[in-house]
Amino acid sequence: MWEEYKAKDSRIVRPLNGLEFFTAGLYFSLTDVFPKFSVEDFKKRVEENLPKIKVFNYGIRRIDGHLFFIEKPFKLYLEEVEWTENEEIENHLKNEDKYVIPYTPIFEENNEVTVLYFMRVCQLKNDKTKLTLTVSHAVCDGLSLFNMYNLLRRLINGETLEKNDEALCSFVGRERFHDLDESFEKPPEAWNEIPPLNILPKIPEPIQYMTLHYIYDYPPIKKFCEENNVIIQGMLTAMVTRGVRKYKNLPKETKIWNPSACDARFSSLATEEYKNSHYYSNIAGLYPGVVGQNTLMEDIKHCTEETIKAKNANVNIRHLISGANIINPETLQLCPLNFPNHHAQAIINTRNIGHGSGTNPLFNIMAQSMYGMYNQVYHCYYTDEKLYIAAHMPINMDKAYIDAIKEEMDKIFIPENISKY
Repeated sequence: MWEEYKAKDSRIVRPLNGLEFFTAGLYFSLTDVFPKFSVEDFKKRVEENLPKIKVFNYGIRRIDGHLFFIEKPFKLYLEEVEWTENEEIENHLKNEDKYVIPYTPIFEENNEVTVLYFMRVCQLKNDKTKLTLTVSHAVCDGLSLFNMYNLLRRLINGETLEKNDEALCSFVGRERFHDLDESFEKPPEAWNEIPPLNILPKIPEPIQYMTLHYIYDYPPIKKFCEENNVIIQGMLTAMVTRGVRKYKNLPKETKIWNPSACDARFSSLATEEYKNSHYYSNIAGLYPGVVGQNTLMEDIKHCTEETIKAKNANVNIRHLISGANIINPETLQLCPLNFPNHHAQAIINTRNIGHGSGTNPLFNIMAQSMYGMYNQVYHCYYTDEKLYIAAHMPINMDKAYIDAIKEEMDKIFIPENISKY
């Protein structure tokens, strides 16, 4: 059916699928600081080079209430902001709990077309420049955002970008994988196992968001993982499940599920071409269910084992394939699906983006609440030197909730503490 919409706009590539539809209004951003550079020179280099990269040549258009990806030649949106003390990274980190992340998407063509990429730059003190790249979650995940930002690093360094034609996948995206049987059309079994449980505190509307960044030394964490055969995602899952059990006064036997977003490019079912791709949104949840153990180390190992088990069962691929069809590609109507609800079921939300790069990269989310529910997630990423945990939540989040998880965070991500608990 949707082919008829091409008569209304020949730029249409395809409709947004079910997962993209629910992430189109969510934006990921990455900020870092560089030795001072000329903004005018940077603009010129961006306008000469980013049009060569296919991922930067899309927009989203709404037609008759339906969302479509369209081909849209790259146009630079770069806001230059005046210096204030809070623009300095050190000051910003000290005041994050007071700083509202504004929701400021950009629209074109009588507000029918959504711009998917924009930037922000500020000349700091001490001959430094701060640059932020913001991208719609519909066309990027956390790791893809780092890859996109690295293109800007190269331009700042005076490099010229080579052409990259990596394009959007098809509506469902099956071509990214091999050996998928019909069972992948069905949602993960875990979705039917998660019981009702109200974990998140109620927050009065309107909802405004903040991000709290917690920064730890990465080398001892890496060493701990290698010596104990555990993974960072297991540490994150243990951190939040232990924290919410304490916050809600739940017995340790209470089973809690974590989406544990996992990059499908690393799946054994991914094609070689897909494994070597760099952009777009490639993540989906693994949904391991975990129960509390007798010690912190046992908790971390249990969470690691359950996460790896779900990864080996390719739960994230089942999530991607079945989730795409939340929107019917023929009728463009929403299809009922038992999608997990963070506000009504036994679910926490923490995700490991993986290895990034930068001097002091700060990951943020620009969001608005939907259907009376708010966004809340702990994202993790790391450089060779530091590990970052970016806690995205309402600015008036219950402090007891924040403190309960922070207490577990310090136990886990300062590895010498682990043996004490």
